[in-house]
Amino acid sequence: MNVRGFLLFIVSALFISGLAQAKPLVADLSQYRIEIDSSFNGTRLLLFGSRNDIGDIVVVVRGPERNFIVRRKERVAGIWVNHRERYFENVPTYYALAASKPFSELRHTELFNSLRIGLKQAVMENGVGDPVFAKALIEREQASQLYSYEPQKISFMGESLFKLVVPFPDNIPGGDYSADVYLFNDGQLTGMQSIPIHVQKIGFDAWIYDFAHAHSVLYGIFAVLLALTIGWGASSLMRRV
Repeated sequence: MNVRGFLLFIVSALFISGLAQAKPLVADLSQYRIEIDSSFNGTRLLLFGSRNDIGDIVVVVRGPERNFIVRRKERVAGIWVNHRERYFENVPTYYALAASKPFSELRHTELFNSLRIGLKQAVMENGVGDPVFAKALIEREQASQLYSYEPQKISFMGESLFKLVVPFPDNIPGGDYSADVYLFNDGQLTGMQSIPIHVQKIGFDAWIYDFAHAHSVLYGIFAVLLALTIGWGASSLMRRV
């Protein structure tokens, strides 16, 4: 975190610490919008806040949800084929988890399932799903850096002020995200705040993306014609040489 971000954290945290006197938990972000263009190499947002009650803080940052199909290849008659598959609904495309102490030391309750706190809970809504295929899905998203490998540790300044740096890789999908901050005391949820984040493509890349989704047939035809034109041009150039 740079000097500007650190100063922002100090000033904002001191400000919201006064507001926190009326609430068990108050949190905010350094910015609420991420713009993606051709030069985007990922970014990091600063989440900060104050707790006015005892307990453990858990932060979950989720990307827009979509459905996934996970297939398992098996050898049939000497040939590797997609033999079995599982369907996962409403799975976040991005998931980052942080806590004020090691995640394994938190008191896990049924709330973790309903709130989808934890990597398995993220892909298995209310604990429903095939754990083997769920693990494969998690590992695939981790390999793409869209799911965090290990829960991050939230750092404190004193007893109440806390901060967390949330990384976003360069391949994050566009859409509406949320940073959900929870306060748990002996397994009970005593405070919660949800902060929206909007991720949007901008520039020429955004135009191409929107055109491809809104006019998929025309985009496909244009892509084929462009490939043929480039191929014809390269062939003509080689004949001249």
